[in-house]
Amino acid sequence: MKRINKTSLIASAISLTLASALALAGTPGYLSINDVQSEVEGKGVNKTVEVEIKTNGAIPVDGKSGAFGYAVLTDNSNNVLVLVTHLPIDDSSYEHPTSGFHAHVLDLKEPTDACKSANFEVDLVNSAKNTAFDANYPWKVKGQEIAVKKVPVTDLGDAGVETVVSFTLQPVLDANKKPTNLCITVVDKI
Repeated sequence: MKRINKTSLIASAISLTLASALALAGTPGYLSINDVQSEVEGKGVNKTVEVEIKTNGAIPVDGKSGAFGYAVLTDNSNNVLVLVTHLPIDDSSYEHPTSGFHAHVLDLKEPTDACKSANFEVDLVNSAKNTAFDANYPWKVKGQEIAVKKVPVTDLGDAGVETVVSFTLQPVLDANKKPTNLCITVVDKI
Protein backbone atom coordinates (compact mmCIF):
# COMPACT_ATOMS: atom_id res chain seq x y z
CA MET A 1 0.00 0.00 0.00
CA LYS A 2 1.35 3.38 -0.99
CA ARG A 3 0.83 6.08 1.61
CA ILE A 4 1.38 9.79 1.22
CA ASN A 5 0.84 12.21 4.06
CA LYS A 6 1.81 15.71 4.98
CA THR A 7 4.13 14.52 7.74
CA SER A 8 6.27 12.63 5.22
CA LEU A 9 6.52 15.77 3.13
CA ILE A 10 7.88 17.98 5.95
CA ALA A 11 10.96 19.04 3.96
CA SER A 12 8.73 20.28 1.14
CA ALA A 13 6.50 22.10 3.61
CA ILE A 14 9.44 24.17 4.83
CA SER A 15 9.78 25.66 1.36
CA LEU A 16 6.21 26.97 1.29
CA THR A 17 5.98 30.71 0.99
CA LEU A 18 4.03 32.92 3.37
CA ALA A 19 1.54 33.69 0.62
CA SER A 20 0.68 30.04 0.01
CA ALA A 21 0.42 29.38 3.74
CA LEU A 22 -2.04 32.23 4.08
CA ALA A 23 -4.06 30.96 1.13
CA LEU A 24 -4.27 27.47 2.65
CA ALA A 25 -5.31 28.92 6.01
CA GLY A 26 -8.50 30.20 4.35
CA THR A 27 -9.21 26.85 2.70
CA PRO A 28 -12.30 24.92 3.83
CA GLY A 29 -11.24 21.80 5.73
CA TYR A 30 -12.80 19.46 3.17
CA LEU A 31 -10.43 20.83 0.51
CA SER A 32 -7.35 20.45 2.71
CA ILE A 33 -5.88 16.96 2.21
CA ASN A 34 -3.91 15.41 5.06
CA ASP A 35 -3.50 11.79 3.99
CA VAL A 36 -3.79 9.62 0.88
CA GLN A 37 -3.55 5.87 0.63
CA SER A 38 -3.50 4.00 -2.65
CA GLU A 39 -3.27 0.31 -3.34
CA VAL A 40 -2.96 -1.63 -6.58
CA GLU A 41 -4.43 -5.12 -6.66
CA GLY A 42 -4.35 -7.87 -9.27
CA LYS A 43 -2.14 -8.40 -12.29
CA GLY A 44 -2.11 -7.51 -15.98
CA VAL A 45 -5.43 -6.38 -17.42
CA ASN A 46 -7.15 -7.25 -14.12
CA LYS A 47 -5.07 -4.76 -12.13
CA THR A 48 -7.15 -2.20 -10.20
CA VAL A 49 -6.36 0.71 -7.94
CA GLU A 50 -8.07 1.85 -4.76
CA VAL A 51 -7.57 5.37 -3.42
CA GLU A 52 -8.62 6.78 -0.04
CA ILE A 53 -8.34 10.51 0.63
CA LYS A 54 -8.60 11.98 4.13
CA THR A 55 -9.30 15.68 4.58
CA ASN A 56 -9.20 18.11 7.49
CA GLY A 57 -12.96 18.65 7.49
CA ALA A 58 -16.19 16.84 6.74
CA ILE A 59 -16.82 16.53 3.00
CA PRO A 60 -20.18 18.15 2.17
CA VAL A 61 -22.71 15.80 0.61
CA ASP A 62 -25.70 18.12 0.47
CA GLY A 63 -24.98 19.35 -3.06
CA LYS A 64 -24.91 22.97 -1.86
CA SER A 65 -21.17 23.58 -1.44
CA GLY A 66 -20.37 24.48 -5.01
CA ALA A 67 -18.35 22.67 -7.64
CA PHE A 68 -15.33 20.87 -6.18
CA GLY A 69 -13.62 17.53 -6.12
CA TYR A 70 -10.53 15.43 -5.76
CA ALA A 71 -8.23 14.37 -8.60
CA VAL A 72 -5.81 11.48 -8.78
CA LEU A 73 -3.13 12.39 -11.30
CA THR A 74 -1.71 9.25 -12.82
CA ASP A 75 -0.14 10.17 -16.15
CA ASN A 76 0.67 13.88 -15.91
CA SER A 77 -2.52 15.56 -17.12
CA ASN A 78 -3.89 12.58 -19.06
CA ASN A 79 -6.22 9.94 -17.65
CA VAL A 80 -6.94 11.88 -14.46
CA LEU A 81 -9.35 10.11 -12.11
CA VAL A 82 -11.71 12.60 -10.48
CA LEU A 83 -14.40 12.37 -7.83
CA VAL A 84 -16.38 15.54 -8.34
CA THR A 85 -19.64 17.33 -7.63
CA HIS A 86 -20.86 20.20 -9.79
CA LEU A 87 -24.63 20.43 -9.58
CA PRO A 88 -26.66 21.33 -11.63
CA ILE A 89 -24.43 20.20 -14.53
CA ASP A 90 -25.51 16.69 -15.42
CA ASP A 91 -22.74 14.86 -17.28
CA SER A 92 -22.84 11.45 -15.62
CA SER A 93 -25.22 8.51 -15.69
CA TYR A 94 -24.00 7.64 -12.18
CA GLU A 95 -24.32 10.95 -10.37
CA HIS A 96 -25.57 10.72 -6.78
CA PRO A 97 -28.97 12.48 -6.74
CA THR A 98 -28.34 14.49 -3.56
CA SER A 99 -24.61 15.13 -3.37
CA GLY A 100 -23.98 15.20 -7.11
CA PHE A 101 -20.76 13.22 -6.59
CA HIS A 102 -19.61 10.98 -9.42
CA ALA A 103 -16.41 9.74 -11.05
CA HIS A 104 -14.76 10.57 -14.36
CA VAL A 105 -11.50 9.86 -16.09
CA LEU A 106 -10.50 13.12 -17.77
CA ASP A 107 -7.74 14.69 -19.77
CA LEU A 108 -6.57 18.15 -18.75
CA LYS A 109 -4.90 20.87 -20.77
CA GLU A 110 -3.33 24.28 -20.32
CA PRO A 111 -6.02 26.86 -19.55
CA THR A 112 -7.45 28.77 -22.51
CA ASP A 113 -8.46 32.43 -22.25
CA ALA A 114 -11.82 31.33 -20.82
CA CYS A 115 -9.96 29.78 -17.86
CA LYS A 116 -6.93 32.06 -17.67
CA SER A 117 -6.92 32.28 -13.85
CA ALA A 118 -7.17 28.48 -13.42
CA ASN A 119 -4.38 25.90 -13.12
CA PHE A 120 -5.90 23.53 -15.69
CA GLU A 121 -8.82 23.21 -18.02
CA VAL A 122 -10.69 20.00 -18.77
CA ASP A 123 -10.03 18.92 -22.34
CA LEU A 124 -13.71 18.36 -23.12
CA VAL A 125 -13.13 16.95 -26.62
CA ASN A 126 -10.57 14.31 -25.66
CA SER A 127 -12.22 13.51 -22.33
CA ALA A 128 -15.51 12.76 -24.10
CA LYS A 129 -13.69 10.22 -26.30
CA ASN A 130 -12.42 8.34 -23.24
CA THR A 131 -14.49 5.20 -22.58
CA ALA A 132 -13.99 5.78 -18.83
CA PHE A 133 -15.41 9.32 -18.94
CA ASP A 134 -18.79 8.20 -17.58
CA ALA A 135 -17.40 5.66 -15.12
CA ASN A 136 -19.35 3.75 -12.51
CA TYR A 137 -16.53 3.10 -10.08
CA PRO A 138 -17.63 2.29 -6.52
CA TRP A 139 -16.97 5.35 -4.36
CA LYS A 140 -18.09 6.58 -0.96
CA VAL A 141 -17.92 9.67 1.20
CA LYS A 142 -17.96 9.30 4.96
CA GLY A 143 -17.14 12.25 7.18
CA GLN A 144 -13.64 13.44 6.29
CA GLU A 145 -12.89 10.60 3.87
CA ILE A 146 -13.65 9.91 0.24
CA ALA A 147 -12.63 6.65 -1.40
CA VAL A 148 -12.91 4.97 -4.76
CA LYS A 149 -12.33 1.26 -5.42
CA LYS A 150 -11.87 -1.15 -8.29
CA VAL A 151 -10.67 1.40 -10.85
CA PRO A 152 -9.08 -0.53 -13.73
CA VAL A 153 -5.49 0.65 -14.09
CA THR A 154 -5.93 0.34 -17.86
CA ASP A 155 -8.47 3.21 -17.63
CA LEU A 156 -5.67 5.33 -16.19
CA GLY A 157 -3.14 4.67 -18.93
CA ASP A 158 -1.54 1.88 -16.89
CA ALA A 159 0.06 4.54 -14.70
CA GLY A 160 0.41 4.66 -10.93
CA VAL A 161 -0.79 7.37 -8.56
CA GLU A 162 1.58 10.34 -8.83
CA THR A 163 -0.24 13.15 -7.05
CA VAL A 164 -3.62 13.78 -5.43
CA VAL A 165 -5.20 17.23 -5.37
CA SER A 166 -8.36 18.91 -4.22
CA PHE A 167 -9.80 21.47 -6.58
CA THR A 168 -12.63 23.84 -7.31
CA LEU A 169 -14.35 23.83 -10.65
CA GLN A 170 -15.65 26.87 -12.51
CA PRO A 171 -17.85 25.98 -15.48
CA VAL A 172 -18.27 28.38 -18.39
CA LEU A 173 -21.74 27.78 -19.84
CA ASP A 174 -23.26 28.57 -23.21
CA ALA A 175 -26.76 30.00 -23.77
CA ASN A 176 -28.26 26.50 -23.34
CA LYS A 177 -26.53 26.08 -19.94
CA LYS A 178 -24.12 23.49 -21.37
CA PRO A 179 -20.44 23.72 -20.41
CA THR A 180 -18.08 25.08 -23.05
CA ASN A 181 -15.12 25.20 -20.65
CA LEU A 182 -14.42 23.65 -17.25
CA CYS A 183 -11.78 25.57 -15.30
CA ILE A 184 -9.85 23.70 -12.57
CA THR A 185 -8.15 25.54 -9.71
CA VAL A 186 -5.99 23.36 -7.47
CA VAL A 187 -6.57 24.06 -3.78
CA ASP A 188 -4.32 21.50 -2.07
CA LYS A 189 -1.85 18.87 -3.26
CA ILE A 190 -0.22 15.85 -1.70
